[in-house]
Amino acid sequence: MSIDYDGALVEQVSYNLDLREPNQAALRAIARALDGAEPGSEFIADLATGVGKTYIAGGLLDYLYESGVRNVLIVTPGSTIQRKTIDNLTPGHPKYLRGLQSRPMVITLDTVERGEVGAALDSPDVFKVFVFTVQSLLRPNKEDRRRAYQPHETLGTAVQTYLEGADDLVVIADEHHVYYSGSAKKFEAAIGDLHPLATIGLTATPHEASLQMRVFHYPLSDAIADGYVKVPVLVTRQDGIHDVRTQLADGLTLLDAKREAMRVYCAQARGRAYVEPVMFLVATTIEEATEYRDLLVGSDMLGSSDAVLLVTSEEPDTTLAALDRLEDPASPVRAVVSVSMLKEGWDVKNIYVIASVRSMESSLLTEQVLGRGLRLPFGQRTGNAMLDTVEVLSHRSFASLLKQAKSLLEETLGGRINQASVVANPVPGRRAAGAALGAQGELPADFLWPKSGTVEVLLPGAAATDPDQLGLFDKSDVDSSAGRSHVGFSMATVDARVAVGAAARSTMTRPLTPRSPGGVRIPLFLPSVVTRWERDLFSLSSINLESVEALGRLFAQDNAPTLTRKALDAERDASGTTRVVIRDELEQVVATQTVMPFDTIETDLVGRLIRTNAVEATAGEINAAVAVARAFLAGAGVTDRTPWRAEHGRLATARLTEWIGAKQTSSPVRQVRDVHPVRWPEPSERLEVRPAADRQIVTSSRDFEPRHPYTGWAKSVYEVNAFDAFSTEFTLAGIFESSPAVKAWIRVDDTVPLRISYLAGAVQKQYEPDFIVIDSEGLHWIVEGKRDSEMNSPVVNAKRSAAAAWVKTVNSSAEVHESWAYLIASEAVCSAASSWEGVKSGGQVYR
Repeated sequence: MSIDYDGALVEQVSYNLDLREPNQAALRAIARALDGAEPGSEFIADLATGVGKTYIAGGLLDYLYESGVRNVLIVTPGSTIQRKTIDNLTPGHPKYLRGLQSRPMVITLDTVERGEVGAALDSPDVFKVFVFTVQSLLRPNKEDRRRAYQPHETLGTAVQTYLEGADDLVVIADEHHVYYSGSAKKFEAAIGDLHPLATIGLTATPHEASLQMRVFHYPLSDAIADGYVKVPVLVTRQDGIHDVRTQLADGLTLLDAKREAMRVYCAQARGRAYVEPVMFLVATTIEEATEYRDLLVGSDMLGSSDAVLLVTSEEPDTTLAALDRLEDPASPVRAVVSVSMLKEGWDVKNIYVIASVRSMESSLLTEQVLGRGLRLPFGQRTGNAMLDTVEVLSHRSFASLLKQAKSLLEETLGGRINQASVVANPVPGRRAAGAALGAQGELPADFLWPKSGTVEVLLPGAAATDPDQLGLFDKSDVDSSAGRSHVGFSMATVDARVAVGAAARSTMTRPLTPRSPGGVRIPLFLPSVVTRWERDLFSLSSINLESVEALGRLFAQDNAPTLTRKALDAERDASGTTRVVIRDELEQVVATQTVMPFDTIETDLVGRLIRTNAVEATAGEINAAVAVARAFLAGAGVTDRTPWRAEHGRLATARLTEWIGAKQTSSPVRQVRDVHPVRWPEPSERLEVRPAADRQIVTSSRDFEPRHPYTGWAKSVYEVNAFDAFSTEFTLAGIFESSPAVKAWIRVDDTVPLRISYLAGAVQKQYEPDFIVIDSEGLHWIVEGKRDSEMNSPVVNAKRSAAAAWVKTVNSSAEVHESWAYLIASEAVCSAASSWEGVKSGGQVYR
């Protein structure tokens, strides 16, 4: 069979599973590759760890199922990932892929002997997903070989034989790179024996030998910039102390800082369940891992054996079960010590500190180890500097670490190393150009490394540092250039990171409360305008009775049905044989019918008119309905002496009510705007998760950090505000502050219930303006700043017209007790004006 590309199906599957953009793009690339592919083709989707390869696998299952495939084999590199995969496909399990539509029967070598499996194998309609470890394919033990090759007692054939004979088999190879670590030929042979339609590999680190098979690539650098994973922070000691005990103690210190920030955040943020931050240590041998475990359980560290989980190849199943419960708030585990075996497919989201000591330090800076801590516990970034980062312990100096971090630079910066810059001890809220980083990760010889603090490696372009970064703006409104940069990764000393944690915790324990600048009373009541379409009230009295009578004439002839008569006759053929002949009688005889009295006809028709057209059952409408009914019956020639049959009456009244219904729906429709006030702020307190910077440190666009919280606003209802652009929003806020004519202002964000509907083509959308300004006369202004280049764009023109109409609507409403106006100012006006009066003079004003 072939699997034709279906773009609409890709969209539907993506919607059902709520796939992230890169996951949807990967599914689309795989679907395109499958279209017309030769049988046995192999493809690879390469996505950064933490982006969600599991969801790609789920999307692929639904896509294959809807495309007619009924047999899929998922190959996993070990039992840990096999169990996780089974959990992902088991309805009711906490890790089940919500939105999965195909509901497959999952089959493993442990379940093949069950009766329901035999029934499923015998049914061409059941969607079967086999989940096998690669070991069971390449090096099966005696028991696995027996279960795979022994004929099923109810089916009469072996599972291996069934798979070899399935003409629609598709293989999904999870952690595809593992199968190329010395076993490529064996793996290819094992898969080749099955003769699949296609093999699809999923990995974050494809083997070099398989790169020609790659059909999709989404590197870690993009995942960091797009905000899908944590930002790695390499934590060092500059004092040269690097013994194991000190390193573990530093890890626990960082873990405590993460823990305190997490507790405060979950207590303040609604709908956020607490997740215990965990440290992950990687060792090379069981002896080494046991030594670390013993140090951690000591009284000077965690002080409890329950707080440390040792995971090795020799550990019992109870240990692996505890590993699965690591995200449970009741789990006592605060540190996991592993001997390499958890470097793939372990996707808990609460790893916040990673330490790899002694001989393993060289592999610390690889995505497979780093990937254990990249996943975000809440599915998106919080904006908090301690909860959106993973701390990676290394006791080398800054300079030494950067020179040795080539693999991490390649992972986090990708092909943009030559565009990166390095900043020592950056000031929060103030952007710095930094020193250029060379193509090999080298810095100028005169770069001054700090003895303590933070060194950030920056990349050009915007990053999703705030989960709602673009929530207030149409993408067309956001300037993606303007010298933006984001952190690719950073390096810091332990004391600097602890200080960052303390500042973040302090910020979250001081919720912002609204003020009453300029005597403005809080709460405000902001107008909400809801647009709807309303048709004028329809009345039967508006119907032209002559038109009704003309319509009734079409039903003047009541053609009653006739009886169909068959005659039975007999005749002889040429040989004299007699035979029976059936023929139709040509004469028609009218069938007996039940007729309706005139009064009944009129009453029935009036009732139908009142009900069908949803008119008010008033005396006036009933009288109008009687007049319409009589005009229609007059046209049809119906009297007491010429009654209707019931069937003819139903036909005629149906036609009349349809005609009047069409008249009703063709009546004029008018736009109605309902206005009602909404209390704001509600609730009054709000949470800022990042420490705010003093706005005075920003003196030009070179210093401005988009979406960073700034404080120092005396006339704002909230003392902390964030802005997307310096040339318009930040500049306007400064003008509001310095102008005596402004009493108060509000930065509109997702907590402010001010929305204006506008038409983008035929589609109605909503947008959120930049500011509400209350001037000294009590006039309320909606204020927006726009780049010069977009002032006459179609979208801005549509928004401007909608805002002008909004102002007229609220000003004419009895529900609104303040006067409103709208002002839009270009960045040229914002730059040239030095006062509120200047902005009004240069901007476009609508009242």
